[in-house]
Order: sequence, then structure tokens, then C-alpha cells
Amino acid sequence: MASPFPAFTFLTDFDGVWTNPWRELQAVHKTVREELARMVGHTMEEMEPTYQGFRSAVLAHPDQHGWHMDGRFSSYVDEDYFAVPTAIGQHIDQARCEVSSTFRDLVLKEYGSVLEFLDHCYHSTCDRFRLEVDHDLTEGAERVLHWLLENDVNVVFATNAPGGKVVDWFSHHGFGVADGRDTEPGSSQLRVYGRSGKQFLGEAHNTMSFGGRTVHTNRPQYREILERESPDLVVGDVLSLDLSQPLAMRVDGNPSAPKGIGIMDLPHTPQWVKDSVSDDSGHVDFLVPHVTALPRLVTLLRG
Repeated sequence: MASPFPAFTFLTDFDGVWTNPWRELQAVHKTVREELARMVGHTMEEMEPTYQGFRSAVLAHPDQHGWHMDGRFSSYVDEDYFAVPTAIGQHIDQARCEVSSTFRDLVLKEYGSVLEFLDHCYHSTCDRFRLEVDHDLTEGAERVLHWLLENDVNVVFATNAPGGKVVDWFSHHGFGVADGRDTEPGSSQLRVYGRSGKQFLGEAHNTMSFGGRTVHTNRPQYREILERESPDLVVGDVLSLDLSQPLAMRVDGNPSAPKGIGIMDLPHTPQWVKDSVSDDSGHVDFLVPHVTALPRLVTLLRG
């Protein structure tokens, strides 16, 4: 029997939409603290005040810290849950005080750069976390995914996490997720693009402004995924990484741009991101309180 619904594609981030990434983030913080404590010869307890001092310095100026790519901010520290340890590394690398300078010298004795050190902490921790935690979906995620599948929605995950994380965590609940790069759009209702490269910026410095923040929108690897999938709805938890490129495509009149764009409303979501929600085509359409709100958005966009 033919479906009573029109074809609908929902492209979504994974962590922060379908998961609560707090535990994994704390694990990353713990690794960074342990490594810095080891380098300076401190216990974890002795390291804690220094680490929290770095964190406070970073969060005091969120527009000046974040995920730095080739001299530009790919995302800001206050919008991106996982950017805080990276921003702390940035603070150490800038060596603006005697303490941060000392830690920079210690890091560079073992690594080619502070960024290389942070990459090691991230990847080793996240790999270990996925071995120890076989699934960590937010409450209601399985129920929502069942609803989407039953209502003929194609769900495409575009995430900077490895695709295997999405495959494994959903397989625990009986869902099969195909690799987006190895399959054609629409060939399977659940597909994933792991390591989607949303953070990588193109040579052209295309930007949009949200709440006084300059956000870079030229993200070629992510745009390629969006143009291949032509989603009806895009939802993410980090405006810069997940939504700036689809917003720019919509403003430019790209035929692959989504009709609907939503940002998750998480405890840490800053006001400048919330203020980006409006009826203007260059702004976010929906402030999404929880993954369980997704069926309402799909129904609304289907009209």
C-alpha cells in the first residue's frame, strides 16, 4: 500500500539531540585534568583549582574562545558543549599568564602542539567511553525513532562522532543504521554520516551574524551532505556547526536547503542562540525543548 504521507527527510545531529552528552564530556575533562596534573606533578585534587581557573577565564569571554580552525572560530565555547576542554587548551596555548605559560611548556615537551594534546585527550577518552558505555540515549529517544519510522520519515544522522557510535547505540535498541556514504538517499530509513566534518571551513569567509556573534557558514564537507540529502528538516544543538550552513543555503536560495531548521534548547544554550529563533528566513525556525518534540515538528512541516 502506498504511504499516505509525502516523502520526508529529517537530517539530525546525534550527540545533544538524541543523547545527553554530559557523562562523556565529564570523561574528557577528567582526562585533560589527569594529563595536566601528571605533567606538573600534582594530584587531581591539587590540579582542580587551576583547571577551574582556566575554565572560568574561558567562560568569562565566550566570544573569544571556542573551536579554532585556521584562525577562525568554527564554534563558540558557550554554544558547544564539547568545546570547553578545547577552549581551555586554547587558553593554555595563548600563555597569557605565568600558570598557563608553564603548562604550555610542559605540553610542548610531549606533543607537537597544544591542539595535538587536546586531540589525543578527546579521541582516547571517547574511544574508551564507547567501549565502556554501550548506549546512552536520552529518555524517549527510542519511542521517537519508532514514530518517525512508522510515519515514513527518512532519518539521516550527520555527526562529527564516528558513525559506528550511532550504529552501535541504536542497534542496542533493535534499529539498523546504514552508512550514508555507502548507500543512496532514501534507500534506507536510517542512515548515518560519521565524521561529517561540520567544523571544517572553506576558503571563502562567508558569515552570518547572530546576537552580535559572527558565525562562519562556508562548511564544504557538511554542505555536500546537505545537497546530497536535500532534507526537509534539520535539527542540531550547536548553531555554528549544525545550522549555519543550512541557514546560509536557505538564504542563498539553494534548492537543497531545508524548509525547517531547529535548535535544541539545552541547559547550557546561550541567549544569543535562543535569540536566533524568529520568522526570518535567515534565522532558526524552532527552539526544540527535547527529542520528544520532533514528531510535532515533522507533522507541522508536512502541513
